[in-house]
Amino acid sequence: MRTVHGRRPGILLTLALGGAAALAACSDADEPVTAEAYLGSLEAICIDTTAELQTLPTPPEQISVTDFATLAAELLDGEAAEVDRLDVPDDATLRGDHRAFVRNTEEQADACRSIAGAGADSADLVTSADLVRQLVLGRNDLAEEMGAPACRREG
Repeated sequence: MRTVHGRRPGILLTLALGGAAALAACSDADEPVTAEAYLGSLEAICIDTTAELQTLPTPPEQISVTDFATLAAELLDGEAAEVDRLDVPDDATLRGDHRAFVRNTEEQADACRSIAGAGADSADLVTSADLVRQLVLGRNDLAEEMGAPACRREG
């Protein structure tokens, strides 16, 4: 069906609805994220990653230490990337804590890769494992300070 102007009414309706949706999306993006929303998103990411880490096979009985550490590093890299993409409230302390949390998670992933690369060198393995434990303790302190207790992990 064509109108007097030679256009279909459906196309105009689609364009109008698309424009309204785009305008609504823009207005949502302009609203600042709250600390509660940010922390809820952060904790959801942490809960998901912790659950995935807990499903990994147990080394050395079910999986090699190298393979376990490689998989753990991949999961931690994913968590760091997801957290890094979060919108952070305009609060200097929370922004600093956010950057520290991402950096800590990236450093845990790097330490896991060091464990994977240590092979039979027990000195490197022990050093890297100690680093992971220290990073987890730091993460736990940071999670408590931020008000995100679901981001604590066993170390």
